[in-house]
Amino acid sequence: MPTVKNIFYVMATAAIILCACNSNNPRYRDREQEQKNTYSPANNTLQARLFLFHSDSAYSQLYYQINTSELLYKKSDTANLYTAQMKLFCKYVPYADSKSFFDTVSFFITDKTTGEPQAKILSGYVPIRTTVAHSFYIEATVSDVNGTKYQTHFITCNKSSVYTQQNFLFSSPSNQIFFSNKIETGNKVTAYNARSSFNKVRVDFFSNDYSLPPPPFSERSVAPYPSIPDSTFYEEASYHHSFGIPVSKRGVYYIRLDSVQDQGCVLMGVEKNFPKVLSHEQMIASTRFIMSREEYQQMVATPDKQTAIDNFWLSLAGNEDRARELIKRYYNRVQDANAFFTSHIEGWKTDMGMIYLVFGPPNKTYKTQQMETWVYGTEGTPNSATFRFEKINNPFSENNFRLARNVNYKDVWTIAVTQWREGHVYLDTK
Repeated sequence: MPTVKNIFYVMATAAIILCACNSNNPRYRDREQEQKNTYSPANNTLQARLFLFHSDSAYSQLYYQINTSELLYKKSDTANLYTAQMKLFCKYVPYADSKSFFDTVSFFITDKTTGEPQAKILSGYVPIRTTVAHSFYIEATVSDVNGTKYQTHFITCNKSSVYTQQNFLFSSPSNQIFFSNKIETGNKVTAYNARSSFNKVRVDFFSNDYSLPPPPFSERSVAPYPSIPDSTFYEEASYHHSFGIPVSKRGVYYIRLDSVQDQGCVLMGVEKNFPKVLSHEQMIASTRFIMSREEYQQMVATPDKQTAIDNFWLSLAGNEDRARELIKRYYNRVQDANAFFTSHIEGWKTDMGMIYLVFGPPNKTYKTQQMETWVYGTEGTPNSATFRFEKINNPFSENNFRLARNVNYKDVWTIAVTQWREGHVYLDTK
C-alpha cells in the first residue's frame, strides 16, 4: 500500500507522463447510451481504485491503486524488458447529467520490469487543478493502453468547505493510505487535513444494526439516516492537522473539527473482507428479502447457522449443484451492492441494494442531479419495471438514495421473489 510520504516513489519503476488539454467547445454525448448497465459488474472489467483528496485551495490529488496482474505487459524487441501502461482520463462536467464538459486532463502511468512481470500493487497520485468556486463532477476513466480493459468512476468534487470528506486523508499507524473510508474494525486510523488547523475533534458514533428497508410496495416511511448518536467522544489533534481514531465497532464515526459545524467526515467500521459478506449473521440478514418471517426467525435462533444457511438454499434449489450456483450468484450481488451503494450503512441494506439483490443490475440507468431511474426489461412494454430513486441530503454520505415506493410494485416484487424461491436467479444477466 502507498504511504503518506513519498507516495510517488512507492513503485520505483513507475513513470508518470502528464498531458492536459482544454476544451473551448463543449461536445455533446448520448447520456442514455453511457448509462446502460451502469451497475453491471461485467462493465467494470478493470478493478482500479480512485479517490480524491483536496491538498490545498488550488490543487487536489487523485489517488489511484491497481493490481498489475490486471494490466497487459508488452515485451521490448531489444531487451528482456516488459512494459505496461495505464491511462487515466478525467473529464470535468458541471453536473451529473450534463451533456457538456468544460475541461479534460489525461495521465499515463507506466510500469517497467525486467523479466516476466510479477503481480504487485501500483499506487500513487496525480495532481489536478481544482477550484473552490463551485462543485462539479469528474468522470474518470481508467484504461489499459496495451489491452482492452477499462473502468469509469464518477467523482463529485466540492472544495467549498475545508471540513468535508475529501479534505481528509486516512492512513494506518505505519503510514499506509486507506483507499476507502470503510475501515475494518480493529484498526486505528490517522486522519490528516491539510486545509484546516485544529486542536481537537468531536466524534459522534452511530452503531450499526440489521434493520432493512421496507419492500418497494410498502407505505411505511423510514428515517433517511440516524440523528441521535449512541456515544460521543473527543480526540486531541497532533500538530494541528491530524488526529488518531480507533475503529473498534461496526457503525458510523461522524467526525467534526468544529463541533458547531454541521459538516464533517465519516469513517465507517465494517466487518473483515468488506465488501464481501462472509459472516453468518450478515449472510442471513442479507437473505431476508427472499425469506419468510418464520424462516428468518428460525435461522437467527439456530446455533448451527452454517447448516441452516445451506439447508435454506438447498430447499430452494432442489440439488446441491444448483444450490451452490444460487449461493454464488446471490452473495455476489450482495458484494456488488456493498461496493456500489454503501452510504452510512452497508449497500445491501439500502433501497438501491434491496432492488439490486432481488432484480439484479438494471438494463438502463438514467441519472440527474437529484434522481436515478432504473429500467428492467424493454422500456415501455407491459413486462418492464421502472424504479425511481431520489437523492437524500445526508450529512454522512453523498451516496444515499430513497426509492419512490408504490403499491403497484407488489406484483413485480412477488414475481421476482417467487423466481428465487423456485430456484432461479431472477433476471439472470450472466
